[in-house]
Amino acid sequence: MATTTTTTTTTASSLRSVFCRFRHTESTSRFKEFGGHTSSRRSSPSFRDNEGSFRSRRYQENAFGGLEFQGPWETIALKNAIERFKFPSGMQQYLEAMGTPQETAVDLIKAFSRRALQGKVSEVNKKAIGTLADQSLEVGMTFQSMGITREDAIAGKLDKVIWDAFFTHCEKMFPPDTLFRLTRLREISDLRYPAEWNPAARLMKRKIIMHVGPTNSGKTYNALQRLQTAESGAYLSPLRLLAHEVFERMNEAGTPCNLITGEERRFAVTDSEGNPDPKAAKCVSCTVEMVDLNRKIEVAVVDEIQMLADPDRGWAWTHALLSLPAKEIHLCGEPTVVDLVKNICALMNEEVEVHRYDRLSKMEVMDESLYGQLDKIQKGDCVVTFSRKNIFLLKKHIEASTGLRCAVAYGSLPPESRSTQAKLFNDPNSGYDILVASDAIGMGLNLNIRRIIFEATEKFDGSVVRTLSLTQLKQIGGRAGRFGTEYAVGLATTLLQRDIPTLKRAMAAPMIDIKRAGIQPTADMLQQFSIQMPGAPFSYVLKTFEMMSRNSGLFFLGLFRGMIAAAEILDNIKMPVRERIVFISAPIQVRDPTVVEAAVKMAQSVSNGNPLSIDEAVQLPSLSVLEKNARLDLRKLESSHRTIMLYLWLSQRFGDVFQGGLESDAAKRKVQCETLIEKALEQADDARLKKRQRREAEKTKSDSIGGDNNVEKEFEDEEEVETKGHRPRRSTVYRR
Repeated sequence: MATTTTTTTTTASSLRSVFCRFRHTESTSRFKEFGGHTSSRRSSPSFRDNEGSFRSRRYQENAFGGLEFQGPWETIALKNAIERFKFPSGMQQYLEAMGTPQETAVDLIKAFSRRALQGKVSEVNKKAIGTLADQSLEVGMTFQSMGITREDAIAGKLDKVIWDAFFTHCEKMFPPDTLFRLTRLREISDLRYPAEWNPAARLMKRKIIMHVGPTNSGKTYNALQRLQTAESGAYLSPLRLLAHEVFERMNEAGTPCNLITGEERRFAVTDSEGNPDPKAAKCVSCTVEMVDLNRKIEVAVVDEIQMLADPDRGWAWTHALLSLPAKEIHLCGEPTVVDLVKNICALMNEEVEVHRYDRLSKMEVMDESLYGQLDKIQKGDCVVTFSRKNIFLLKKHIEASTGLRCAVAYGSLPPESRSTQAKLFNDPNSGYDILVASDAIGMGLNLNIRRIIFEATEKFDGSVVRTLSLTQLKQIGGRAGRFGTEYAVGLATTLLQRDIPTLKRAMAAPMIDIKRAGIQPTADMLQQFSIQMPGAPFSYVLKTFEMMSRNSGLFFLGLFRGMIAAAEILDNIKMPVRERIVFISAPIQVRDPTVVEAAVKMAQSVSNGNPLSIDEAVQLPSLSVLEKNARLDLRKLESSHRTIMLYLWLSQRFGDVFQGGLESDAAKRKVQCETLIEKALEQADDARLKKRQRREAEKTKSDSIGGDNNVEKEFEDEEEVETKGHRPRRSTVYRR
């Protein structure tokens, strides 16, 4: 049942925070006059009170710039930031490239650093730095999901404080040419007024309606009901899977709907000659990054609006909220984002109507775990772990312990394959009774889960082991017990008893309100910025923009980490800035060498203007291997699928170089790759099943001739060898 309240938005308090990291990379070596800051990992003691919350710090006078905190780490952090500013001096090389003589640049930097250490620079004093202790929790939480520590986030903020202070302090001492370029760069990188970026949306009288509530509360369903009755509209999805689902649902309900994602286009209506008519359908289902912000519509539905705080993709939700030219905008998501949306809408003099929803089915957290006993897992259970290796290791042990078969779902599995695995799990007659999954199930899959079992309540995020956030635990745990299924009551528990208190506290705790939304510059801004830095590698242009940008208290600059990494890969390839911006926005998995190699090859094709076929970009086993039952490499197939999706994404932007479309070879290779992935998953199941049958047959034979347990011991040893190096991250003991 939804309750409705109407609220007029209020202005937001100002808080400027952005994560910045300047580092020297190999990609800039060919342009030696440019450089970046290097930094080492910093660690510092946390400062929490008995309730676990960060408390304000009192500072006292001392010889160091008048700054002295109760704990010394803030003072040390500031000193380190000033040293990073000086050595190696990326600022010096930057000033020289802008026309400042080397001697002048060195003198300016030394003089500023000396005055800053003495506390004589007003921008680097108690007022600027003293609030870091209070802001540190918020800063750290903003980037926690990306694996960035609180200390690193604060260090990035300090770097930016010092850069800004240097520009202000030394502005009158710059040579005229340097000052002109610097002034222009600061104007371009000013992101404080994003509401002004789309005048067309400001000219409309928009109605903002929020549907907020927990998982499985019907909020998105109600918003989509309104979309079906609209004369024109759009659904903005966080995932391709959800965009596909709504696309199919709308057309089945008799509402013509197109599908627009980064990789494909599907049109529901054809003209008299049978050709697709893109403008005939009144509705479009798209991923949030692909929405047309120039097309005026009646109703727009933006799903998972709390994602606007995501450090990597949040900018897309923020831009949609600010710029959608729709008379009626329905925002679906968590209650934690209500105040932030109100504050953003206050910038546009728009009101927000809030509909709150309660969970439709009951949710309970169990008092006891499984105590590490996998044989307690039952039909309808979903075991959640946080690495691909853990998923397949758990799958093996669960099937051996219970005799039940497991479907799998994880992030690097193609969405289509994830959907297939979900259907197998949901189908009571498929033979797949258990799901082993990563946190990828938290969004985008409709699953009939009886009980969620957390293998652990923390995960390794690439740099540190951290406890899952409240949002993650609540969202994943809330997947159990779906309204309208046989599991009316959802259960959540853990594999080990020591994790039960963490889960209980998280599920019972109130959600923490989101304070800021991610934002990114437009392509025009980046292009204008790069013009002021002729000859610089584009990765350095992005780093400089990141450091110089200014934001209001409601926004933070979204992480450039992925874009910078992609830019570094392509720095040596000649390409116009516009095309380069397209490439750094592409889904390039920089951690996957296969995808990186293919991305470079594709960029070279665009640079040379030479068409590139999908078979030149990726090599796949023939489907004939299915008849021969040849062993397939699942990891290689996943990399191949990423490469194909990158090719399809680029085909929508560079149609003269890459062949795309539903009937293209690339689309056929996508289907072929997904078929091979499904076969590889089946092979993993079959291999385990055959091994178990062999074990039982040999044991029966041994018993019949009065043999000992040597055969069983042999197979136990075999299993130990097979799983060596694939143990779960924590030293969990699984008992059968």
